[in-house]
Amino acid sequence: MGFAKAVGADCLAIDTSVDPAWAAQHLQPDGCVQGNLDPKHMITGGQGLIDETRRIVDALKGGPHIFNLGHGITPEADPENVHLLLEAIRG
Repeated sequence: MGFAKAVGADCLAIDTSVDPAWAAQHLQPDGCVQGNLDPKHMITGGQGLIDETRRIVDALKGGPHIFNLGHGITPEADPENVHLLLEAIRG
């Protein structure tokens, strides 16, 4: 039995320290995983934001996944990067 089932969780949130590939293998078989883009990408944007978003989406595409930031959006985030993020998620 995995952690999520053991504690009765429907979904586990992962922060930026958790490798999405590890989460796919060890957490996703029990249910939903939520996370884990580093919020710094919402400030810096660009290709780094796109690449990291695609890496997370690709790693967790085999099961239920709620895409989210690892620690939430900060006031310094550029609203244009939110649009870029959504485009990267949608592929």
